[in-house]
Amino acid sequence: MSPIRTRMFNDAGRAQLSSLWRAVHTTDVPTRVLEIFDLLVPPGPATATWPSFVSDDHTPYELSLLLGRDASEVRLMTEVVPRTKDVTVSSTVIAGREALRVLARDHGVDTSRLEAVADLFLARPGGAFGLWLAASFDGAGTPSFKVYLNPLALGVSKAPALVEEMLATLGFGGAWGTVTRAMSRGPELDELRFVSLDLGRDDAARVKIYGFHHRANADYLADVVGVVPGTDRARVLAFITTMTGGKGLLSAPRQPATCLAFVAGNALPRSGTVHVPVRSFAGDDGTAHRRLLHALAELGLPTQSYERAVEALAQRPLEAGSGLIAWAALRSGESDPRVNVYLAPRVVSDEVTHSTILPALDESSPEAVVRHCDESPITNHPFWQRLAREPLEIGHLALFLYNIREAITRGFAKRLASVVARVEEDDIRSILAKQLNDELGDGDPTRTHKILFERLVEGLTSWAPTESAPAMLAPGRELLRAQEELYLERSVYEGVGATLVMEVFGKQADQFMGNQFRRKRDALPASVLEWLTLHEELENEHADESHDLARRIPRGNKATLAARGAAEVASACWTFLDGIYRLAYGG
Repeated sequence: MSPIRTRMFNDAGRAQLSSLWRAVHTTDVPTRVLEIFDLLVPPGPATATWPSFVSDDHTPYELSLLLGRDASEVRLMTEVVPRTKDVTVSSTVIAGREALRVLARDHGVDTSRLEAVADLFLARPGGAFGLWLAASFDGAGTPSFKVYLNPLALGVSKAPALVEEMLATLGFGGAWGTVTRAMSRGPELDELRFVSLDLGRDDAARVKIYGFHHRANADYLADVVGVVPGTDRARVLAFITTMTGGKGLLSAPRQPATCLAFVAGNALPRSGTVHVPVRSFAGDDGTAHRRLLHALAELGLPTQSYERAVEALAQRPLEAGSGLIAWAALRSGESDPRVNVYLAPRVVSDEVTHSTILPALDESSPEAVVRHCDESPITNHPFWQRLAREPLEIGHLALFLYNIREAITRGFAKRLASVVARVEEDDIRSILAKQLNDELGDGDPTRTHKILFERLVEGLTSWAPTESAPAMLAPGRELLRAQEELYLERSVYEGVGATLVMEVFGKQADQFMGNQFRRKRDALPASVLEWLTLHEELENEHADESHDLARRIPRGNKATLAARGAAEVASACWTFLDGIYRLAYGG
């Protein structure tokens, strides 16, 4: 990215905030509001090297307008950028926390919930950002505050465990199970990009979880917020369709997002919000503006404040380009609808830029998918991470293993044999046949993996889930269904791709599980540890072979099919663990 020219962000922002306030409230902006703005967007020239992701054009603040039937709120989101030559994520976190200390002193802001989880997110801040601050102002200028934290600081696959631990730390124990039900496709497709905490002392203070959804459609977004009691699904679908201009897969440089807002003592969200990057689906601001007016009218919301706001901030005719009307969001789960409109400051650039927070995975390459699964282990899942950080609960391991028996070990040899028989390349068949031979005990029927696994679960009968309760084995049966389709009903190369990932994940799970069992070595029968030692060694070998196999798959359509099978089974395995988590910990 080319350097950002030196900008007087405070001067530009003050002028925009004043214009917006007069447009919405027909009064001058209160002094208190400007003082808070000066704290969060410090005066003076900004240096030319920090591309903030607060706004699409990398200006380190963004204004938005919350529209309701009775009143409107002006909102401000910022990344506090220090006035130093070399800006880093760490230096913005330090600047943001200093601003919070001033807010606590001068405005009574309660930062206790942030401090409780600060070590999770801010001890070693990484990724695109560390800490953002936001303020909402009612018509009198009375502020409320929240902070945004980055679940992606340690990478995509670690984000769910980070968010789950945050929820558990703050006393929202049942909330993560609800998140997994709502955002059900795993961290690659339902990317947890933000969390926010209200900085308030009352029982209504929220924790909000934001998911950005790749390859989603309007129905899926409506399903996500549909976990909120009282959601009007038809209203949500109509809003999305209006803002995007049609139906179908929502594929654009900016992904649509959802937000689930939880309050203490309730495992179900109090509200949910669908965020549409309207700029990505409209050719210019004029089109985006007309769509918003139509949506507001459909919702029965007044449009005057919004129309005056756009007129006040527009720097050119709306049809002359895209850049002002960035996002539109509908909050659900409340009797009266509310819409938030995000108006880009355009201080750095007039048009949208398409730099992304994360690089895209090449999903046509089985090598790339397998490498990604190796580098982002399945043991990053919150089920495993919570199991490891709490006193060992053997019952949870037994629950996992009985579902693994249901999903994998009882029929894996049959599925793998089908792939061996149908694959066309002899070199690929040779390696897969070796793995099948290992699976079947290398000619010794008493050493087949199926029998060894049965020996393992027999040693855990004291902790076994009740098989007569179908729900206890539902995750395993769903993963079995996904595998049966990939191995037996689809292209053989999709089955090859699935095998690559199953071996990589098998190695990771076996090693992690072995470490957990060894925490209570004296409480377990010897047969358990015997199976683990054998399987850990064998799966390590098979996982290495997966990389070799991926390189051998011919380029072109066969490689694309294998990559698809690999990605689908990886997603199915994550969903499987979501189900195990809910059974073990609730939600």
